[in-house]
Amino acid sequence: MKELSFTHGRMSFCSKTFEMSPSLPEKVESRIKMFFLAPHGVTEGGFIDFEDAAEKRGESGFVWIHVAGTLSDEFWKHLSDFMDLTDEQIKLIRGAHKRSFFDEFHNGIFWSLQRPSVSEVVDAIENVNFFMGNRVLVTRQFSHDTAFMMTVHKLMAEGEALADLTVDRLVAELIEDVIATYVEVLKIGGTRLEAIQSRIIKHPGKEELHLINGAQQIIWIFLNTVWPVETVLLALSRSRNKMITEQGRNELRYRFEEVSSVVRMFETYRSMSYSLMDVYVSGLGLRTNETTMILTIIATLFLPPTLIAGIYGMNFQIPEVHLEWGYYFCLVSMIVVSGGLLYWLKTRGFIDFD
Repeated sequence: MKELSFTHGRMSFCSKTFEMSPSLPEKVESRIKMFFLAPHGVTEGGFIDFEDAAEKRGESGFVWIHVAGTLSDEFWKHLSDFMDLTDEQIKLIRGAHKRSFFDEFHNGIFWSLQRPSVSEVVDAIENVNFFMGNRVLVTRQFSHDTAFMMTVHKLMAEGEALADLTVDRLVAELIEDVIATYVEVLKIGGTRLEAIQSRIIKHPGKEELHLINGAQQIIWIFLNTVWPVETVLLALSRSRNKMITEQGRNELRYRFEEVSSVVRMFETYRSMSYSLMDVYVSGLGLRTNETTMILTIIATLFLPPTLIAGIYGMNFQIPEVHLEWGYYFCLVSMIVVSGGLLYWLKTRGFIDFD
């Protein structure tokens, strides 16, 4: 597998090209956090070195190391020694990946998930790698987004209730955090689709068409992102690896059902985005009909004056031309006939002044 550059660890959506492009600099400051299981529950401890991590793992039962940013080759070497990893496994943990996937080894389980990050400013997808070994979990993030922080606060608030927490159950909690980000995407996406539809109904134009195309493309991108997550969770829930307990396997099955629901919702949103095009075409048709109707009414109102002017503009001897008030008679006739026609169109419901 070709190793992608660090910049591919986070991909952002470009509203002009409708494509995902790398959005990270070549280097990001490294950050390392360590969590371990103490008698009073999950505790955060500052990462000192891997000797301290080994001591914490021996005392508490498991250690979770979360790394972000650009890390040195020396760190990856020490991690390899700490978990007895091969060069290929280190490459999997360290590098960015185009999609979510799952791989199982004799000394652990690796999987990569795509985690969305959506706001009013940017729509992005970040790669998060996991490696679960013997009483140790390593998660690798590329940016400094606060991934898993809500889950960490929830776990720490549980206190002694999680004194028997295992690594696989911790994994299920972290995966739920990833799924929650997709749910947030659905909430924001639903609001955006409603806003686009309101704009189309009020004023269908080129900008609204651009918004529809962008919505369709980004929904398709997120749908292609969440499908592999569903596959990864199915593989995890069916894994016979001894590191996954029966309780952990049940929790992973629940996560699989949750992400399956998310996939169905994205498919629903995709259908809605294509329905927006029908709304756009209908709105554009109504707008064209209104414009045509207004022009037709204007032309109709000017027909009687034009007819009168045409008759009295002919090069013949017309008796009314020699009348003293003939000119004013013609003007009044034009106004009366056009006004009467306007009143008739109003009473028949062809025009509305409201």
